[in-house]
Amino acid sequence: MENQRIRSKAHCLVLSYPGQGHINPMIQFSKLLERQGVRITLVTTRSYSKNLLKVPHSMALETISDGFDEGGIAEAGSYKAYLDRFHKVGPETLAQVLEKLGESKNHVDCLIYDSFFPWALDVAKRFGIVGASYLTQDMAVNNIYYHVHLGKLRAPLTQHEISLPKLPRTCHRFSLRMNKIQLSLILRSLSSPISTKLTGSYAIHSTTWIKR
Repeated sequence: MENQRIRSKAHCLVLSYPGQGHINPMIQFSKLLERQGVRITLVTTRSYSKNLLKVPHSMALETISDGFDEGGIAEAGSYKAYLDRFHKVGPETLAQVLEKLGESKNHVDCLIYDSFFPWALDVAKRFGIVGASYLTQDMAVNNIYYHVHLGKLRAPLTQHEISLPKLPRTCHRFSLRMNKIQLSLILRSLSSPISTKLTGSYAIHSTTWIKR
């Protein structure tokens, strides 16, 4: 009876960027999903899993390769080299995790992925499951990305101060030195019409995939 109850729950794979500032908010969001009866499998890289301090006992853990299984970003030597290699090997190793879980009758219904990994949506589509991008930054940062996406704010900035709706006047030197690679990844995620965008304020009560 207990096994039947577990199988009836929606199962969500949560793919986090390998960094504490990314994985913490995704774990907190996952806890909210668990309260709605969703089973969570957290996915991180093999290199980062060695340093992962604590995962809630209620969540399963799977790992994928970033191409640098021994040392992660430090082994890659540069952020760009790391992301380029991750983009090549990450999709296939994520697919292997989905295949393994499917073969064990632990079918995955939804893939929530860090917005740094826009390629994860293509993997979700291959398996016919829901894909949702999670932006781990606070809403002020998401607001900035949104206005860049609309073309109302251009990077790199040329003015010393900017003013955006609902935000205080912001000095360039303190808050808007955006890494071009980060910005490119975020904009690729925002430009996808298929991906659902999730943030910390997302109303999970309105989701349709929680109850199968």
